[in-house]
Amino acid sequence: MHLYSKSFLFILCCLLLFAGMLFSCSNRTSSNAQLQRIDSLLEKNPEKALSLLKKIPAPQKFTKADKAYYAILLAAATDKNELSLLPCDSLLNAAIDYYGDNDLGKAIALLYKGRLQAEMNDEKAAIATSLKAIDVLQNFPEDTKYRRLLYSSLGLWYGNSRLYYKALEVLKQSLAFTLSAKDSSIAYSNISYVYTMKGKKDSALFYLEQSLKYAKHSNDVKFLTNCLYNASLQYDHFEETDSAINYAKSAISKIDPTNNDYGNFCYNLGDLYLNSGKLDSAQYYLNKSLRLSGLKYMNYWSLSFLEAERSHFPKAYKYLSKFVEIGDSLNNRKQMTEIQHLVYKHQTEMKVKEEQNRYKRVIGYCIFLFITIGFIIILYYQNKVNRKKRKEALYRQSIEHSYEKINAMQQRIDENEKFINVLQFEQNKNAKEINERETLIEQLKEEKFKLQTWLFEQTPIYKRITELSHQNVSQKRERKVLTSEESEKLKKTIFEIHNQSIYLLKTSYPRLTDDDILLICLQKIGFDSQTISLCFGYSDTTAINQRKSRMKGKMSQQENLKS
Repeated sequence: MHLYSKSFLFILCCLLLFAGMLFSCSNRTSSNAQLQRIDSLLEKNPEKALSLLKKIPAPQKFTKADKAYYAILLAAATDKNELSLLPCDSLLNAAIDYYGDNDLGKAIALLYKGRLQAEMNDEKAAIATSLKAIDVLQNFPEDTKYRRLLYSSLGLWYGNSRLYYKALEVLKQSLAFTLSAKDSSIAYSNISYVYTMKGKKDSALFYLEQSLKYAKHSNDVKFLTNCLYNASLQYDHFEETDSAINYAKSAISKIDPTNNDYGNFCYNLGDLYLNSGKLDSAQYYLNKSLRLSGLKYMNYWSLSFLEAERSHFPKAYKYLSKFVEIGDSLNNRKQMTEIQHLVYKHQTEMKVKEEQNRYKRVIGYCIFLFITIGFIIILYYQNKVNRKKRKEALYRQSIEHSYEKINAMQQRIDENEKFINVLQFEQNKNAKEINERETLIEQLKEEKFKLQTWLFEQTPIYKRITELSHQNVSQKRERKVLTSEESEKLKKTIFEIHNQSIYLLKTSYPRLTDDDILLICLQKIGFDSQTISLCFGYSDTTAINQRKSRMKGKMSQQENLKS
């Protein structure tokens, strides 16, 4: 009995060892020449690769290795052609079950399974599946292609889940695995998208420009055209309408007019022109899009808005009716898509039904609310723009009126000075009238100076000087002063407002410099020495006091020469 048990154990160990050897030596790689030829076409011609895969007569008769290989090729070709991955669901499940954790094929199958789950609006499951794929890729440190694809998708899903820090970390990792300008452009575009979701405009536009730079070096006109179109949409998102229009125009100039997306490009440019108030250009492109685009839903909405802007309300109502009619059609199409989801994804059945019922109940209210809010926003911004324009017009009018009063006062001053000269020429019989005229001149000069001072107080540079004069610092070196550009702006403003008085100063004292005259004007306005020092770029009054002393010397010398 003891000998029998030993023999049994020996035979069992031999059988297990043999089975292990068979398992370890089994080949999970397909040797199907037809599938390998199709694989070689995936990168260069994905349309042809997908067509050849669909023409294979009986893929269900393949071996397990060939079936798994066929599944990942079909998923890859479908994904590259930007089609739904739903028909690949069961095939991908079989491939995932077939490949082991030490097979690159499993990582590829998990990659496309994750994208399929994201298409089903189950990004939580998609993230979990992608993390499993990354774990498998740890066994393939030389791989860069599938790491880049995984990190790219994973980063976007993190962003959609508002895990922005994690999303940016993963997407920036994907840059390390880019092998071409096109790959780099896609990576920068994804980073820009996450920053857009965060509301970080500057960072989003910076990475967007990086994406466009690499797209231009990709030598792929179709890809560059799509990048320019997306850039237009993103700049429009940040209300940079001029830049959005420029990129939209560049995209239209590059796209083939026979391309199915040409109508969408025209709609985008027309809508941008509509937002910028260029109604004729907007109508041209919107009508062009309406003739070309298969989906006319938003075209009718924009045309309705355009005709309302032109007060063509019957046309606006007609387009609005079309918009609502197609909206109902799209609702029915969405319901059919949800039924397809039920076929390929049984576990989402209850959620889809609930969404369908909720959508049917609120669709009418949503459309009405959307239109109402849209018109309210339009009216609000129109009113805001009109108020701003009225305010600016009143401000310009008050400024022009002030300058007219200054010129009128100067004219009266000149007339009275001429009259004084005439009266002085006639002996002293009119001394009383001369005195009255001189008093009037002084009053007019004082009123003129007050008005000039008021004009100066309305300028931004005066507000800047006032802000600097109220600094509360413990040390002189901490005081902020006017920059050289601000000093030049101050001088230009003073010389423009007090041009006549400055002309008389220069005539009377030709040795005075522009800075001397500026100092005299600032003193006359009423600024103290410390504030004047800040205007000249000094933190203390030493240099200003020295300038005052030199200026008095120049004026005294001039007075002596006159005498």
